[in-house]
Amino acid sequence: MSASPFSLIHEHDFDNHNRSDPQNPLNKSFLWTNKSKTVENLSRLSIRISLLFFTVMVLSGVHGARAADYQLLTSVELMHEYNDNIFFDSEDLLSDNITTVAPKLSVVRHGERMTFHADGKLEFYRYQEYDAFDDTDQWYHAGIDATPTERWQVGAKVHISDDSRADRDIETTGMVFGTDRRRRIHAGTSAFYTFSEMLSGGLVLNVNRENFDDPETSDRKDYGATLAVTRRLDAWLTRTTGRLNLSYSHYAFEREFQQSGTSAFFDVTTVVVDQSEVDNVSFTVGTETALKETVDLTANLGGRYARSQRELFQTRTYSPPWISDAPHNIGFTSDSCGFVGDVTFGYRDERYRCSLLLSHDLQPVSGNNAMANRTTIRLGGNMRLLEKLSGNLAVRWYWNVSDEDDPTQDDIDTQSWSAHGGLRWTLNDNLDLAADYVYSINHDRESGTNKYRNKAVIRLDAHHDWLE
Repeated sequence: MSASPFSLIHEHDFDNHNRSDPQNPLNKSFLWTNKSKTVENLSRLSIRISLLFFTVMVLSGVHGARAADYQLLTSVELMHEYNDNIFFDSEDLLSDNITTVAPKLSVVRHGERMTFHADGKLEFYRYQEYDAFDDTDQWYHAGIDATPTERWQVGAKVHISDDSRADRDIETTGMVFGTDRRRRIHAGTSAFYTFSEMLSGGLVLNVNRENFDDPETSDRKDYGATLAVTRRLDAWLTRTTGRLNLSYSHYAFEREFQQSGTSAFFDVTTVVVDQSEVDNVSFTVGTETALKETVDLTANLGGRYARSQRELFQTRTYSPPWISDAPHNIGFTSDSCGFVGDVTFGYRDERYRCSLLLSHDLQPVSGNNAMANRTTIRLGGNMRLLEKLSGNLAVRWYWNVSDEDDPTQDDIDTQSWSAHGGLRWTLNDNLDLAADYVYSINHDRESGTNKYRNKAVIRLDAHHDWLE
């Protein structure tokens, strides 16, 4: 894969991370301004709709409290972890024992026409040797599902997180990045209507925003919409539903930072503004089949078309005598198309549960000005060994690769494997003890480096329902 023309901005040490003046003409890109305002406005609108929807539905649910089941759950998880590569690095391997205390509060309402849940969790983690990396992560989530009439089903959700661990995404996306603090908010709403016993359809809207403390790491704003139609196919295939999905997503990435250096007798300050946008449209056809009472199979297959644009603005200032070069601008546009799809197989009975996921799609890479074609294979299962003892096994493989010869994307070609095994023992109704082991490999095919990690964890989880 050829090197990206934007890779030069990764090759420097950055001494000054101050944001440049927002009135700088470098920030007035025709590519960025209008669409970024649209993303921000849609994000605010979707979040406001979600919060308003939560308020109205919860207040309306007070009148039906007698018919509803409420839970007020508190829990505290005490976890001790040994990690032999805490930053998932290929050279400077640091091992340590990490102790985590994670209190959590959850509120749940189950009603005839409405279900609501909200929870918040804090993770205080402390390193035994490298205590400079001690920190706290936060997670908040709320969701609501309602059936205001026999034909309408509506829902909304909000997720907010604040995290900084280097390995936070390795087991969900296969990607590794540093300890830069990430603040993320995700909101979504959905509405589905049942036209008849055979046919239904609906719309799903989502907005997402990610911000990092490090200016060199890309912030992201995106929004998406999916139009779905489902139809029962029992006349041709027993216990089978067919579906059509048409999706559109817009992603906007931006990073702005300063680079300091010297040239001859001058101090040189270089301001870099890196902006990119991706519009992606996909269409899939799929089915959901209950092969047996214990076996489910879901498949969605189709294609996508994406257009990406990227602009890099750069200006240099020399001091003394405070002379600035004319701004330098590089811009590219690229089109791509490809396959998208997913297949899910599930099995469950009184003692065993297992699932297999195969998927391929174009996905954003957190912290990078890039999209990647992500191929995922996940196989996992749970088995009840004794009345209060269960075991679980899981294998995950991710391959993230950018489109070849796409000048608008950072070059990415990474494969990750992980194997997980664990035991869970229910001591009583309010106390669980668990032990897990995870072995992970990350292979960066662009740089030719391999990263390995062993992680062993013991967890004690105490929980209680105060309304039980």
